[in-house]
Amino acid sequence: MKADAIGPLGLAALVIGITSPAIGLYAMWGPIEAAAGPVAPLVFLAALAINLPTVLSYASLSRHAPSAGAAATWLWTTVGPTTGLLAGLVMITYFIMGAITVPLMFGLFFRDLLDWAHIPLPGMAALVIGLLLHSVLTAWICLRGAEASIRTTIVLMLIEVAVVFALSATILWVKAGQPGGINLGPFLPAHASQGVAGFWAAILLGMLAFSGFDAVAASAEEAKAPQEHVPRVVILGVLAVALFWAFNSWVLTLSTPPDQVIAYNAQGLSAITPVARAYWGWGELIVVATAFTGLTAIYIGTVQGASRMIFALARHRLLPATFARLQGDKRVPSAAVLLVIGICVVLGGVSLGLLRNGVDAFVWWSNALVFFAALTYTGVNVANLLYFRRVLPERFGMVRNLIVPVVGVGLNLYLIYAAFFSSLWNAPFRTGRSVVVVCVGLFGVQLAAVVALRLLHPDLLVGAAPIGVDHKTPLPKGEGGARAEGVGG
Repeated sequence: MKADAIGPLGLAALVIGITSPAIGLYAMWGPIEAAAGPVAPLVFLAALAINLPTVLSYASLSRHAPSAGAAATWLWTTVGPTTGLLAGLVMITYFIMGAITVPLMFGLFFRDLLDWAHIPLPGMAALVIGLLLHSVLTAWICLRGAEASIRTTIVLMLIEVAVVFALSATILWVKAGQPGGINLGPFLPAHASQGVAGFWAAILLGMLAFSGFDAVAASAEEAKAPQEHVPRVVILGVLAVALFWAFNSWVLTLSTPPDQVIAYNAQGLSAITPVARAYWGWGELIVVATAFTGLTAIYIGTVQGASRMIFALARHRLLPATFARLQGDKRVPSAAVLLVIGICVVLGGVSLGLLRNGVDAFVWWSNALVFFAALTYTGVNVANLLYFRRVLPERFGMVRNLIVPVVGVGLNLYLIYAAFFSSLWNAPFRTGRSVVVVCVGLFGVQLAAVVALRLLHPDLLVGAAPIGVDHKTPLPKGEGGARAEGVGG
């Protein structure tokens, strides 16, 4: 991969683009309100509070040990190669599941576009065609290299932010003329009409909105001065996006009665499109176009994150060598990119075929993603706790390297229990318990595969991590054996 390809503006575009200001609203607002009641801004702020210790742990580790391997590299270094490899597989799963959700949502908006144009096409056919078109476009962009991908992301991000603010301004203008039309009810816990279980189910969706911010760490090998820029970009980017969501989801919640939003969700519709139609008329087409740009930015980021991790493990002979090959002047891991895109097309299509509902397919993969994201975030906090005690003790800080990661581990483990094993396990099998069964089973397979590799090919689990750590301090001898060197492209 090409070094020094991504500057600070590009990193900011990546972390904001992959969480996507517009799509965090378009995709999550309706399902969040259906799950918890008219408290979407409160859900986004609660999800920020849960994520914040992990964000700070990423920043701390990226400042002193920037690595494209992130959790996988840091755990390989501090705990051991076996744990690091397992973390790498979990990260890949997390990024791929995030990528699968994107063309599914694109298909929903593609169907809205066809309806607007009065083009007769069965709903499921429109979803499948949208999934395929979006995947082909994203593959073409990603295969052009990081510089092209980042330029595209910046342009798309600026367009979508402008449109969301314009829609919110229109809604507030209309509501200001109605008695009680503007109020702070959506920020009040008492308005969570679906109770505690519903609120935790909504938190899963709120967490999904934030998931992917760590993809910026996976671009460390291609970043300029990663120790300086990555930590700052991670913290400021996440805070900016969270405030954007809280404000604009508040406006959207004021725009439409909760029962109507629930009805849209039950019909498999994206609630934002009829809202835009109600306030802008034909201008709903602008929102659909913004959805296309925002989803493309997310797809680019998730595919880049997953493909870089696959490339790194293949380079270390932990995955087939085909995925370790780089092509062209941009040094793109083309086989890894195409593998990720292919998985998205196949599994996205399978979920549409089984569930027969685009929103349900999106929510299913969203819930599954959060399980692996929470495991990844737990690992990052553990790495923060150990790295500055075992590797860089002279850099240890009581708050940032002890209190913050301990709180982060506790919050993520409680999220897995309350939102995943409790809320989803007691939900309908279709989009609830089936998610728990599949995710636990898949994690079990990954754990078994790592243990088998440890027993059968222990020589592959020695030495430095697949993606090294860029620092000047020698690592202690242990399970990893060698000093973790920075790895070139």
